[in-house]
Amino acid sequence: MKLVELFSGNKLDKSIYAERYINDRKGRFEDYSEVDARYDPQGSEPYIDLPFTLLDANRCLILTSEPSNALLEWVHVGEKFRFFWHPDVSRNELDLVGSVRTQPTSSTRTLLTEGPYRVYIKTDLNKKHFRFVRRLQRSSVEHSIAVCRDLRDLCKESAIETFYGFLPESLGIILLGGEHEGSGVLYRETIPIPSTDDTRVLIPYHSLYATDENRKGDEPLLVQISKLHGQNRTLEYFVSAIVAPLLETWVRLVSKRGLLPELHGQNALIEIDSELKPRRLIHRDFQGTYSDSRIRRAAGLMLFAKHIAGSERGTTVESQYSNVFDGMLGRYLLSRMAKTFCAYFPYSYRNVCDAIKSYHRGIDDWNAVTFPRTTYRFGSSAKLQIGNEVTLMDTGEEPEFR
Repeated sequence: MKLVELFSGNKLDKSIYAERYINDRKGRFEDYSEVDARYDPQGSEPYIDLPFTLLDANRCLILTSEPSNALLEWVHVGEKFRFFWHPDVSRNELDLVGSVRTQPTSSTRTLLTEGPYRVYIKTDLNKKHFRFVRRLQRSSVEHSIAVCRDLRDLCKESAIETFYGFLPESLGIILLGGEHEGSGVLYRETIPIPSTDDTRVLIPYHSLYATDENRKGDEPLLVQISKLHGQNRTLEYFVSAIVAPLLETWVRLVSKRGLLPELHGQNALIEIDSELKPRRLIHRDFQGTYSDSRIRRAAGLMLFAKHIAGSERGTTVESQYSNVFDGMLGRYLLSRMAKTFCAYFPYSYRNVCDAIKSYHRGIDDWNAVTFPRTTYRFGSSAKLQIGNEVTLMDTGEEPEFR
């Protein structure tokens, strides 16, 4: 994709194209997913018809975090509520009322409606995809809504909006009774919080370094951005404009709220304005967000009911910090962007890593957490992972970006 094409046509259409087709991956979809290959975001199917039923109020639990009126009106049909499920799972006990045309995002189980109302729908896809079984049960819906409320509070209280925004997971529905008791669906709105007055396009961070499957001759978008705006200071620009929002967000969410955001290339979006300049990191998908109870307790904040750093077997607080920062943000995103940058500009990988580390250490409160000396990662490969419990193992390797 050419950078200038981001502002030709509908901005959500550009977002979903980047989700699906500018996303490098290792191997075939069926090599790492139990989901039917017809639902592969990079597959040949242009759309997926997402089935839904209409639930009576006594068959569902509704959880909210300031949903927009438009979302409420779309989900609330008469006296009933739209409840969706992924077409690759069975919900035979539910009456099929209809379907909505969607496209899959890069996560596969979250889909964007085509219209007339556009919203991201996160489904309960009880199948292993990459490393984990992608369940969306009651506790996960409750957790996502609780994190969304916390992020709303943060944005009301501080000036974080200069480099940060998030897509609100503002409405969740949980099925009550029957064979699939506790199954959930989450509605994620398309307009970031805090809102802005100008037009901007969102693309996943993975679309900055990946190759466009349909335009393999085009330079990666981060290279195009750096050439356009970096002039003869491309490394400085790359770090300050593209990498900095990731690091600023990480430090602020940890130090102020005790939240450990998983800012890999799928959950982190970059917001680009009409002058083709990066503006903010837009954060999405809160289901796997861990928290540090020590920081939250000291700040007088509510403690979460699940995903408490260090509370799960096979992990410690320090190993969880390393996995989320060194792994999710570092190995899965910063390293990939750095290698792509080095392929086009006259800097060594070590130069780029050092520049990123220097910026990180220049942020106030960058050391608000206690990292281990070395890095930790999952103890088993994604292919050999069984269930959703993990063990985090010491690699003995020095961190690259902290």
